[in-house]
Amino acid sequence: MTKITLDITKDDLATLVERALSGEEIAIETPDAAAVKLSPVQTAPAFDEVTARLRGYGSMKGQLFVGPEFFEQLPEDELALWEGRGGD
Repeated sequence: MTKITLDITKDDLATLVERALSGEEIAIETPDAAAVKLSPVQTAPAFDEVTARLRGYGSMKGQLFVGPEFFEQLPEDELALWEGRGGD
């Protein structure tokens, strides 16, 4: 792990980010001996047709049930709360 002081970081942040993105572990130390680690953020994979096929289309089929009450009109007092018109 490469250790760098905060002063150097201010001058060369772009280069340090490039190094971290390439896999190098970089610790940035402050004058009072605290440190932070510079590392890439893990991003979620994009959901596309290939990912969907790996997970399987319809993998939850038959496991969920939505009853007819789901589609009924909410009572006026509850609807007002959802719309931000009450509850104070």
